[in-house]
Order: sequence, then structure tokens, then C-alpha cells
Amino acid sequence: MDTQTLSKRIHENAAAKGFWDAPNFWDQIGNKLALVHSEVTELLEALRKGQGTAKTADEFADIFIRLLDLWHVLQEHGYVEGDLDLAIINKVEVNEGREPLHGNVFG
Repeated sequence: MDTQTLSKRIHENAAAKGFWDAPNFWDQIGNKLALVHSEVTELLEALRKGQGTAKTADEFADIFIRLLDLWHVLQEHGYVEGDLDLAIINKVEVNEGREPLHGNVFG
């Protein structure tokens, strides 16, 4: 299943479960971005506390689920367009052409 199809499936499930019922679109977007951050923190804690490979994989999956849900909503509302797979491939190619640490002191 490609990421476009998967993002639609994830969003449909999130909407059916009430995660997009709040009335203010931008508040929802901010909330969803904060929840991505929360999932990243949970992944960090799983690694830091040595909670095992299953927990680590579970938290990693949660990050992608939240991101794909958000991608779908932003695409539906015209804030992103195109194919996510292609966007990722294009960004990988850009990054491959960048200097070490992308010109920063540390990464």
C-alpha cells in the first residue's frame, strides 16, 4: 500500500474515532503537531528506558500514523499537494546533494 492510500485510510479511521471533531481547524492542526511531538518523546523514552524492540517499533509506528493523518487533512484542504511518496523521494535527492551536516556545526 502506498503512503497516499495509507494516509487516507489512517485519516478516515481517525475521523471516525472523533479525532477531528473540534470546531477550529488551525487549533486542530496545532494539536496534531503537538501529538506528533508527544509520540517522538514516547519513542525517546522507550529507547532511553530500554523498553524493548516491540515498544520501540510501536512508538515509531505512532509517529507515522499521526503524520500521515495530518498529511491527508492538509492535502484535503489544499495546504499540500501532490504525492507524498514523490515528495519524500525528491527531498532525499535534495539531501543527497547537500554538504555534510547541511552546512551546520552539528546535526
